[in-house]
Amino acid sequence: MDFQTSILGRMSGFLYRCRADENYTMLEMTNGIERIFGYPADDIIGNRARTFTSIMYEEDVPLMDEIVGRALEKRADWTMEYRIRHAMGHLIWVTETGGGIWDPKGELLYLEGSIINIESLYQRIDERTADMRVTASKTNEILQSLRYLKLLAVNAGIEAARAGTAGSGFAVLAAEMRMLANSSEEAARAISEAQRKAEG
Repeated sequence: MDFQTSILGRMSGFLYRCRADENYTMLEMTNGIERIFGYPADDIIGNRARTFTSIMYEEDVPLMDEIVGRALEKRADWTMEYRIRHAMGHLIWVTETGGGIWDPKGELLYLEGSIINIESLYQRIDERTADMRVTASKTNEILQSLRYLKLLAVNAGIEAARAGTAGSGFAVLAAEMRMLANSSEEAARAISEAQRKAEG
């Protein structure tokens, strides 16, 4: 096995060369398209059984057209993320890096690049986001409890005032409850704000 074949065999994706047409008609593809996404390259090359855009998530195709079009106007490379539908039906997030190839006269010959499976990265992000949502929910529960504690402290202060000298100890307790509630609420709000910034 030569170096190139070895590297391509370990790649979680594939290399491609295609036309700059409506279907991004594939001219060449490495076998990662079948190994990772379940489609034989021969089915897609030349649009024999399906077009490349037909295996993309349909809502992502217009974005691809826009990004590729802008890059070609500037003769720049592009990098974008979108979804490919696996042959079994589920969607897989990928990142594509590509560019145009021109002849000496400046005519666009074809597009080429790489498409890599990044679904595991998105799964880790989703898991982290889920953990953050749980933390945010717990923080809101804490804030609700603290509001109730502050209300109890206010009521305790009122009762202590009514009791006069006999309620002095109760008044100290009410003051401590207010201080605890206020300081805890500040900490909880800081956590909640940090969560919002992290999610944003």
